Amino acid sequence: MKRMILRLLPVTLLIVGAPLPGAPVSEQLRERIIADARGMPATAVKFVRTTKSVRSGGGSVTKIDKTERWDGRRWTLLAVDGQKPTAEQRQEAEKLAATMPVPGYHRMAELIAAATDSDTDAQGRTVLKIPKLPAGSVRTDSADISSHLQAELTLALRDGVPWVERVKVTARESFRMNLLIKVSSFEQVSEYRLDGSGKPKLSSQSADSAGTMFGFPGGEKSVVTYVYR
Repeated sequence: MKRMILRLLPVTLLIVGAPLPGAPVSEQLRERIIADARGMPATAVKFVRTTKSVRSGGGSVTKIDKTERWDGRRWTLLAVDGQKPTAEQRQEAEKLAATMPVPGYHRMAELIAAATDSDTDAQGRTVLKIPKLPAGSVRTDSADISSHLQAELTLALRDGVPWVERVKVTARESFRMNLLIKVSSFEQVSEYRLDGSGKPKLSSQSADSAGTMFGFPGGEKSVVTYVYR
């Protein structure tokens, strides 16, 4: 199956308590997180991304191990399976990068705007719920599958200020990517951590999908890590 890649599209200090289970999302809470996200554009970060995945289907297994660098302006493919990339691999990576927004906390501004409900988890943390992701939130290398997905955003507090610590995206139903591929399950988890200056940054993503291609079962598991420079 084709890999599914999450593309997640300072104001006055607000002290926001956890909403009651099932409560609407507070506009103050929403605006606080949007303001923080917009204050951390993709051009302001530099990182190295490592992707490791295993794809199965049609009786074969494909392993992918690649390392890329984002320098605040453009992507550079550094290695594929521990080796220097070929010209063809670099060209393919550049073509894919041109269709994909840079991942990071800045994408939270678009995502949080779609949250309609809130709850609390077992640890007492606020969880915002998105019943259907906005268009462009999650793409594969050939299609936008956002309308088939939902999400839960788990919040944490930094000096009384809320920020998104975890985003869990799951399938709303089984769906088709095209005439050949049917997805029966999909889950992607993005983890964010505070850096030394207290700003949240994407630290890792994991994804697990399953379905059928040409009628044969298959799927993909992947882990992506980010190291900031």
